[in-house]
Amino acid sequence: MDRRPVIGFVLIFLLIIGYPLLMNKLSPPRPQPVKPAATATAPATTTTTAETPQASPAAAATGIGQQVDPLLPPAPLTTAQMLEPAPSTSAPAIVTVTTPLYRARIDTRGGAVVGWELLKHKSWRGGPVQVVPQEVPFAGADQVTFREAKLDLATFPFTADRTEVSLAAGGQKQQVVLRGLTRGGLEVAKVFTFDPATYGVHVDIRLGGEATAAGAMLLQTGPADAITFGWNKGIAQIERLEKQERPNLLSFAALGEDTHTFKRESLRKNVEKVTGQWRGSVRFAGLQDRYFTVIGIVPRGQGGPVEATVRLGGDQAHLVQTWAIELPARRDNGAAIGEAGLDLYIGPQQAELLVAYSQGLEKTIGLNVPSWMRWARPLTTLVLWGMELMHKVVPNYGVIIIIFAVLTKLMFYPLTKKSTESMRKMQELQPKMKALQEKYKNDKEKLNQATLKLYQEEKINPLSGCLPLLVQSPVFIALYQAFSVSVSLRGQPFFGWIHDLSQPDALFALPFALPFLGADFNVLPLLMGIAMYVQTKFTPNTGGGQMAAMNAMMPVLMIVFFYNVPSGLTLYWLINNVMQAYQSWQIHRTTPKVGGVATA
Repeated sequence: MDRRPVIGFVLIFLLIIGYPLLMNKLSPPRPQPVKPAATATAPATTTTTAETPQASPAAAATGIGQQVDPLLPPAPLTTAQMLEPAPSTSAPAIVTVTTPLYRARIDTRGGAVVGWELLKHKSWRGGPVQVVPQEVPFAGADQVTFREAKLDLATFPFTADRTEVSLAAGGQKQQVVLRGLTRGGLEVAKVFTFDPATYGVHVDIRLGGEATAAGAMLLQTGPADAITFGWNKGIAQIERLEKQERPNLLSFAALGEDTHTFKRESLRKNVEKVTGQWRGSVRFAGLQDRYFTVIGIVPRGQGGPVEATVRLGGDQAHLVQTWAIELPARRDNGAAIGEAGLDLYIGPQQAELLVAYSQGLEKTIGLNVPSWMRWARPLTTLVLWGMELMHKVVPNYGVIIIIFAVLTKLMFYPLTKKSTESMRKMQELQPKMKALQEKYKNDKEKLNQATLKLYQEEKINPLSGCLPLLVQSPVFIALYQAFSVSVSLRGQPFFGWIHDLSQPDALFALPFALPFLGADFNVLPLLMGIAMYVQTKFTPNTGGGQMAAMNAMMPVLMIVFFYNVPSGLTLYWLINNVMQAYQSWQIHRTTPKVGGVATA
């Protein structure tokens, strides 16, 4: 008989009987509830309930406070728990990126841009301009929308691959990669690509993870449908005179050929006044002040127009405007779950820099200019081109403005001469005009007919006195727009106390504020008022006492009007008035009187 089957059956029998005994020897005993000690006041009947405590309804629902059998499998994660950040040992950090144009700071909490200093532009406080408000306690505003849930990345804990990056002029692009993980195994990467030659940075949000874990998570959350890039920190108050700059702060969004804008001043009244949402072919959304802007741009490389959603809003508590662009999550380029990208531009409003994005960003320059002035944009471009051309030879923009004002007056001198002579003739006709007024004082129609006949006989055009002002008005408006939106004129000094031609020329601050004027003592508006008063002395009086009173009041009104406008514009009008006074004096001196009436 073969013994091998018998030995086999014996070994199997010993294995079945001995294995549980061996496991009980090697495994520690299952922990038992600790029986609390009885107190002097506790009745004996409470011992039983203390040994087997009952969980509260809230604890039973959440699992908190219940005893978990270590041998049982863990409870499955809910959808919300799957999208919670996984425990991380990395402390929050600030990533600093320095290029020849700016210094950026990125917080790994949420991957939010918390600082952006423009190294080529100086602040009136000293140091570079800081575009991102430092007093607004906001984190990021990005999020991922799944079919059944949302992942908020506002404070998501990322880990950066490095915290110090420096890009040299003419160097290559460099990336900063932030990575994070959810409890459900979803890997979230936020990738910043910096270019040392531009003020822009490309931002990608990529979703991935280990195939099994990601697949299990997607069964609950559904696929990733959209990725939102947001900016909720507003734009900083950059210029010194906050009250003067408030009207220039606004938000905007472009879809197709339509552009929507909201002024920040409306936020003081109601958040709804700066809130809007649109869906369509989104091109960009952003914020701006007079000279700088923060824009999110849908890249052209994503296949032409992108059907997306753009939102503009604001926070009334902190008086900041916001924007957000929700893009569809792509699954090309090997992305397992989804990704999307956005170009972020934080810098000056310069047409040659914005036109490179091929999205019409250059048209956002001057959105803060009143709509009734925008017809002068072509002339503004021409004026800026001429000034920048002259700047290649004359290094001081103040001197360029003086030259520009002198050339303008010389160009219009024939018109000024004709106007002055016509006004002089009208002054000499005042006795005849008064006679007609007395003769037809009860018949206005006949008075008008007789007046027109007198003008025809004397070959006088009563509107000729206004022609020089009307012709020069477009130039003035173009200069106003140039100083209001051209960053090339910002911070340009003239001489002495005039440190910035784009701002009023404050010599010092008064200990009190004047109505309509403020607390600054500005010199150029006062000089301009004096020059204008002198000019009126050489202007023929064609309206009797009422015109004389108007001529006396006009310099005062102009001082109030010009008191807080850019000093470059006031300088232009000052030289214009000086030249006008000189030309009027010269015309009066060289032109013989027709009648015997005094001309001044």
